[in-house]
Amino acid sequence: MRPSVNAMRAGRQNRVVVLETVQHAGAISRTGLVAATGLTPPTITNAVRELIERRLLVPTGERAPRAAGGAGAPSPLLALDGTWHRVLTIHQGVSQLRVGLHDLAGRLLARRDLGARHGERPEAAVTRIARGLRRLCQEEGVDGERIRGVGMGAVGLIDPDGVVRAAPNLGWDEVPLRTLLEEEIQLPLVVRNNTQAMAAGELRFGSVPDQDAVYVYIGTGIGAALIGPEGVREGSHGAAGEIGHLIVPGGTACTCGKVGCLETVAAEPAVARSAGMAPPGQGDYKREVQRLVEEAKRGGAEARAVLARVGDDIGHALAQVVEIVDPGAVIIGGAVAQAGELFLEPLGQAMHANAFAVRGRRVPVRQASFGRDAGLIGAAAVALERFVYHPGAEVLAEPSAGLVR
Repeated sequence: MRPSVNAMRAGRQNRVVVLETVQHAGAISRTGLVAATGLTPPTITNAVRELIERRLLVPTGERAPRAAGGAGAPSPLLALDGTWHRVLTIHQGVSQLRVGLHDLAGRLLARRDLGARHGERPEAAVTRIARGLRRLCQEEGVDGERIRGVGMGAVGLIDPDGVVRAAPNLGWDEVPLRTLLEEEIQLPLVVRNNTQAMAAGELRFGSVPDQDAVYVYIGTGIGAALIGPEGVREGSHGAAGEIGHLIVPGGTACTCGKVGCLETVAAEPAVARSAGMAPPGQGDYKREVQRLVEEAKRGGAEARAVLARVGDDIGHALAQVVEIVDPGAVIIGGAVAQAGELFLEPLGQAMHANAFAVRGRRVPVRQASFGRDAGLIGAAAVALERFVYHPGAEVLAEPSAGLVR
């Protein structure tokens, strides 16, 4: 007798719950799964068996420590099976373009830098990305049977269908990026704004607190993502968190067409120009900012003053966000954040001094977890959430036969 539709849905959901619990725990016993999920022992047994058959879980060969006074043999531990399933990733920034290969835990197994090209049109970028992904798979010996899907963090306003509505720093408008790439690579793809993707990576693989949080990335532009109990909030049109275009004192003409945007005083090009390290429209701004950070760490007074000014500008803007969102933490990513407290402290001071909502308490401000790899780790989180840790994922479909070999 075939299982009912409701039973199949319940089975998929149970497998997702178990799989995600194992991913967050790293290694856990069946007994631990019962305690962590609230599912019954028979349900856990069935879900674990199915996940092992699909090569999603594997016994580690180790056993959980026996509880004091506990009876019976210690329980065997389970972990994610990192030997088979893979996701591919794409991180697109204004100044960089990278592709990666990851396992079920999001670990970055291989990466390739493709190099950003100023003024590159969407069709040329898609062709180059597809070529880079194919080359990466060939060099790593991974065929399409093992790839569950592709995740991409892209520049600009990205709607839920993967269309780039506007990316002023690239000169792109109304680009059906997901459709173009899927046609080229013949693999399922999910596209999100790159900062939202980084926030998803921080949430799944980093150390985001239980409360709401704001993730801010400072690059050629400045983006933010709002993290809540249900995950990263994309907004009705995928545009939640565009703080780079808040109007601030001292702002100048922006690529978006407005005047006074935060990006014009605190993004990487503005930071480099403020330090006298690169004239407008020229130079590798990210590299210049990295040099500025290293100079500040060595004790350079002028470099530290520039970081303090930029931190103050961003802190003032974040005070407006704090008033509305009331986050439990603010997480800062990007090259400038690598300066640590030299940058984060003035940012936090300005934010707290100008936000009524935090009166009488402190909102932690900390550096993001993944540094230069944040874009690829974030794209992996987006891919895994769609193509593995999801009840509708093909790898969890009934029956399992034929999905893996």
